[in-house]
This record gives sequence, structure tokens and C-alpha cells, in this order.
Amino acid sequence: MQQSSQFSNQNRPRIAAGIPAFNEDKYIGTVVLKTRQYVDEVIVVDDGSSDQTADVAKLAGATVIRHEQNRGYGASIQTLLAEAKKKDLNILVLLDADAQHNPDEIPNLIKPISEGFDLVIGSRVLGGTDVPRYRRIGQRVISYFSHILSEQKVSDSESGFRVFSRKAIDSLELRENGMAVGAETIAKAAEKGLKITERPIFIRYTEDGSTLNPVVHGFGVLRRIIAMISERRPLFFFGLGGIILITLGLLAGLGALGIVFRGGGAVTGYALVSILLLIIGVFSVFTGIILDVVTRRRG
Repeated sequence: MQQSSQFSNQNRPRIAAGIPAFNEDKYIGTVVLKTRQYVDEVIVVDDGSSDQTADVAKLAGATVIRHEQNRGYGASIQTLLAEAKKKDLNILVLLDADAQHNPDEIPNLIKPISEGFDLVIGSRVLGGTDVPRYRRIGQRVISYFSHILSEQKVSDSESGFRVFSRKAIDSLELRENGMAVGAETIAKAAEKGLKITERPIFIRYTEDGSTLNPVVHGFGVLRRIIAMISERRPLFFFGLGGIILITLGLLAGLGALGIVFRGGGAVTGYALVSILLLIIGVFSVFTGIILDVVTRRRG
């Protein structure tokens, strides 16, 4: 195994790579073999594949953990972190099984761990990867809402190519079973006071690299991130929504008054809409305040 020069041989860290995989027998063997050059062990979580993913991964030299049923990408990450907790590891590298991530970039992603960082995210944005326009827009939207969730400025919050220090391995307890686990990881890391950084990576998009429709996938991730914002930052979520509704209610009320002053007809509809928006808005603000107090006490 090749090791990065920033570590002395005497203090050489023990590094494992974790690869979530679902029906990836076309690529998994190559990914495992290339990754083994840079780590002490490759752990593949076969998430209920119906093809030969597990067999190919074993033949390539990986340790395979199998989910009997497909439980989701996030569940595979949870399994990898749980396995890493059991092992005498200093560093865990996560990368995808579809050959889009280049294992040769592992040393560059590992390096910040020796500089005191706990979570290193490989950024397609910083790497200048030629991402299709619709994907770039989706990534920006998701990264924006991830920033609201975690209050951490990360350019590529959904990147699956990332590195965890031992402190991060021990600290992080994740719950998301789906693809929104990337945003949850950043939020939980920030909550635990872990140091987060990014390094550029270049992605090779393969035509059959994902079985998920990117638009459906993107909306699914965004929906879960918004749900996490409501749970973790209720004052922001419900308070902002309430303020917007109160503002709309006031505007509707002013519109009704304007009609009255101009000698117009009945404004019952405007008045009812104004009152309804104001009531819901005020209720939303107080809901945010109450939930925020409850959340802080739990924390």
C-alpha cells in the first residue's frame, strides 16, 4: 500500500476505504483493486444487490458486509461507520462504487487529516468537473439548503468522496437512510465541533453510473434536507415561514383598505385572506419559538 508522505512510517495511520454498492458488479472489482493501493483495507457494503457485486468485491480483495435487503445509501454509510468504530482505524475514506471517483485522489483527500481536520469533502465544484447544467443547478440548490441546515459553507455537500478522522468516526451518529445522509453528516459534524474542509476532485460521469433519475433524486434529497431543517432549526424554519405569511397578510389587508378608501365594492374576500394569513403566520412563529426551546433542551 502506498502511504502519503505527511505521515512517518513509525506513526503510519491505519486507513480503510468504505464503498457502498448496489448492483455494481460491472465496476466494483476495478474500484476495489485501485483503492487497495492507498489503504490497508477495503470494506464494501453490498446493499441487497441482485447481481454479483459481493462475489466480485471479494475476489478483488475487499471485506464484504451484506445487507439482505436494499436499505439505502445512507444505511450503507451507517454500516460502514459502525464497522470503522469496531476496528483500529485512524482514517476512513468513503467513495462510490460506480467508478466515478478516482482512487488516485485518495492521498490528496487524506492529507488534511494530518493537519487537524476531521471531515474532508471532495468537491466537484472546486475540481472544475464538467457537470451537466441541470445537475449544477441542482447541486447549488441542495448546497444552499445544506448550508442553512448546518451553517457550514460547503460547495459540494452531496459529494460521496469524503474522509473521516478517528474523532469523526467515533462522534458521528447518523440516521438518514437515503441520499440526504451527505447533508446530515455535515450538520452533525458541525454540531460536534469537528473541523471540516474541502479538496478538489474530478468526477468521471458514466452513462450507467446511477440507476436513479437525477431530477427525482434531487427533489428527494431536497425534501429530506428541508425536513431536517424543520427538526434541527425550527425557529428559522417556522419563524421565517411565519414572517412571510404575516407579511402577505398585511399586504392583503392594505390592499383591502386601499379598495375601501377608493370607494370600491366589497372587500370581504381580501379581509378574510388577510386575517387567515395573519393567524397562520403568528401561529407558525410561536410554533418555531416553542420547538426551538424544546430542541435546545434536548441538546
